[in-house]
Amino acid sequence: MSIDRRTLIRGSCLTAAAFAARPAWAAAGVFRNPRASRVASSDTILVVIQLGGGNDGLNTVIPFSDPVYVANRTRIGLTESQVLKLDARTGLHPSLANLHGYLNSGKLAIVQNVGYPRPDLSHFRSDDIWEKATVTPETERTGWLGRALDQMYPHDVEAIHAVPSNDAPAFQGTLVTSPTIDGGSSPPGDQTQMDALKALFARVGDDNRDFIGHVGELAAKDAAIMQAAFDAYSTDIVYPDGGLPLQQVAAMIASDSGARFFWTGQGSYDTHTSQLDGQGSLLQSLDLSLDAFYRDLVAHGQDQRVVIMTYSEFGRRVEDNDSGGTDHGTSAPMFILGSRVKGGLYGDPPSLTDLDPDGNLKFSTDFREVYASVLGQWIDTDPVPVLGGVEYPTISFL
Repeated sequence: MSIDRRTLIRGSCLTAAAFAARPAWAAAGVFRNPRASRVASSDTILVVIQLGGGNDGLNTVIPFSDPVYVANRTRIGLTESQVLKLDARTGLHPSLANLHGYLNSGKLAIVQNVGYPRPDLSHFRSDDIWEKATVTPETERTGWLGRALDQMYPHDVEAIHAVPSNDAPAFQGTLVTSPTIDGGSSPPGDQTQMDALKALFARVGDDNRDFIGHVGELAAKDAAIMQAAFDAYSTDIVYPDGGLPLQQVAAMIASDSGARFFWTGQGSYDTHTSQLDGQGSLLQSLDLSLDAFYRDLVAHGQDQRVVIMTYSEFGRRVEDNDSGGTDHGTSAPMFILGSRVKGGLYGDPPSLTDLDPDGNLKFSTDFREVYASVLGQWIDTDPVPVLGGVEYPTISFL
C-alpha cells in the first residue's frame, strides 16, 4: 500500500503518545532544538479552551434588563438578583464568580457577540470553521495554530515532533505538527509502553527503517520531556475534581519545554434540555479550573507569559424551548484571561431584535479579529498569512 511520509509520521507517532482517555490536551512548540533561539523562558504562551457543543452566550453574558431577553426566556431566564452584575444591562452567570472577580480586577476581557458570516449550525461544520479559521473549511486542510507554527518555526521542523489527531485540527500544519495527549492511566514515560514502542520501531524493515526509527526516537524523547516536566512539578494549588486538565498544562509551562500553544476542551454545552442545571455545572467547573490554573501560574512566576482564550463553535437561539433548553444559534462571547490583559467588555453586545432571516443573532465581531489580535499582539507573529491573506482589524485587549 502506498503511503506518504506525513501520514506515516502521524500514524506512527500517534501510537507513541496518545493515551486512551479524555479530556485531551495538546501542546506545540520547539521541544529540543538548541539552535531555536526564539524559544526562551520569556516567550509568551497561548492556552485555548474550547467550550464544545455550543455554549449559550445569552445565559453566560446575560442582558438581564432587556425586555426581549425576559420575554423569550420564560423557562431559563436569569434575573437581576441572580446574575453577577457588570453594568445596568449586563451580568455574568452566577457560576462564574471567580471570572467576575478577574473582570473587576482588570485581568479578564470579554469580547461580545463573536461569530462569522453565513453561520452554520452544524457542530462539526462550525467547529471546523473555527479551527481552520475559514468559512470554506472543506478547501483548507490546515488549522490556524498549525499555520502559525509553520510561520514561526520554518527551519526547526526536525525539532518539533508531530502527533496530530482528529481531536485538535486547529494544530494541523504543513511543516509543524503537535503532540496530542489524552489523560489516562498510562503516563507519557511508562517504561513498559516505551520499551514496547522502541522494539516496534526497531523491527520496521525495507527502505523506511531508518526514517520510522528516527520518528520513534523523537516520540520517545518527547514523551520523556513531558514526563520529566510532570515529575519535577509541584504545587500547593488545589484543582477541582473533574475539571479541565490544566494542571498538566501548568506543569509543562513551568518546565520551560518550549511549547507556545496549548489547547484543551470542555463539554458538552449542547443544552437542548434542562439547561439551567447543565450549563451551570459546566460553567462552574470552567470557573474553578481557570481560577486554579491562573493562581498556579502566579505561584510559579509564569502568569506574565500566559494568556487564556475560550471559544465555542456557536451560541444558542434567543428563545428557550419547551424542554427548558435552547437550540443551536449563532454568535457567543469569548473570554481572554491573563495578568497582561486589559480587562473589560469589548465589541457591541448582541441585538435581540435585529436578527438574521432565521431568527438568530447577527454577529458584531468576526472571530478572526480575535485570532489576529492574539497572534499579532501576544505571539508576535504576522496574522495575515495565517488568516488567509486577509488583514482583520485587531482588538486592544492586550
